[in-house]
Amino acid sequence: MDLPAKLSTLSMDTSLCYPRFQPDTESIMSVMHDLKEKNISDNTLLSNLDFAERFLQYHPLKQNSKLLVKGNYSCVQIGDSKQVIFTVRSENNQVFVNVCIHNIYNGGKVLKDSITASHFFNHSCQDEFKSCFTQAQEAVPKEGLTSLQVICNRFSVTYSTQFQSPGPTVETKCRLKLVNFTAEGLLNKKVWLQKEKPTCHGLIACVHYLTKQCLTTSISPLFWYGFVIHADKEIIKICRGEIVNKEYVLLHDDEGISMFPPTL
Repeated sequence: MDLPAKLSTLSMDTSLCYPRFQPDTESIMSVMHDLKEKNISDNTLLSNLDFAERFLQYHPLKQNSKLLVKGNYSCVQIGDSKQVIFTVRSENNQVFVNVCIHNIYNGGKVLKDSITASHFFNHSCQDEFKSCFTQAQEAVPKEGLTSLQVICNRFSVTYSTQFQSPGPTVETKCRLKLVNFTAEGLLNKKVWLQKEKPTCHGLIACVHYLTKQCLTTSISPLFWYGFVIHADKEIIKICRGEIVNKEYVLLHDDEGISMFPPTL
């Protein structure tokens, strides 16, 4: 059972359910005010509601949808849609978003056309060479699927039908495109990591290390550089294209940062 289904089966306090609302800015702010009036002191819940408001502010699917926001010991429901469900939760000091699309059309099948860009709105994909949206569409055969799970960093989309048979999972790898090997280009990747992987301090430190190397080294424009970074129990790649002329491996551990080969 996926997370939205689990949350839907929670024995929720009816005072934290707002089925007549839509998860828009006005309604979410009203709910937050109501929770404070009720002395709900779950700070994680309130923080995640604030995140949900910013995430859904301009979202094209927010109307006729349902929002589930989970805190440390409570859960809020806004709206009552069974077709589009947004779930916001926290884990290890990071916020995760799931969009559940329940397909009641197309004869109980998830087809390629069932996967639209609006489902991925406000998501910054961690694969800048082939987006999770494209990978999801490519994972659907001509005959369709009964379910599909897409996982990309802290964002996921679940496609389901009335048939509960298991389906494939598309999980992206972090591949960041560096158009030009410059300090400015690397700084942009560092900013992306700070926003999308804020707890991955080792990855951020390695990109900062590369930025300093770039400032003090003569870089040949003839080479397509590639970097494989191991840190925070993750592996990410930063490169200009699928084929590289020179590849470097960076490791971050308790002793600091190591690069192989050691110089650019």
